[in-house]
Amino acid sequence: MTPLGSTAEDAGVSLRDAVLLVCSLFVFHLGRGWARGLVEGEYLIGIVGLLLALAPVVWLLFVIRKAYF
Repeated sequence: MTPLGSTAEDAGVSLRDAVLLVCSLFVFHLGRGWARGLVEGEYLIGIVGLLLALAPVVWLLFVIRKAYF
């Protein structure tokens, strides 16, 4: 349970950040499924899936680098 006076603003999470996180997780999940095409011999869809799966990870690393370094 959260204290009575707490809000999302106190946690430092904005609605924009939450939406971006959910979209990134969806893209990662979609790309991970498509990347399975590399194993099954569908190389074009596999490479696209691999790029989709890695894009949110790279974006998150850039955000962390910008914030802390």
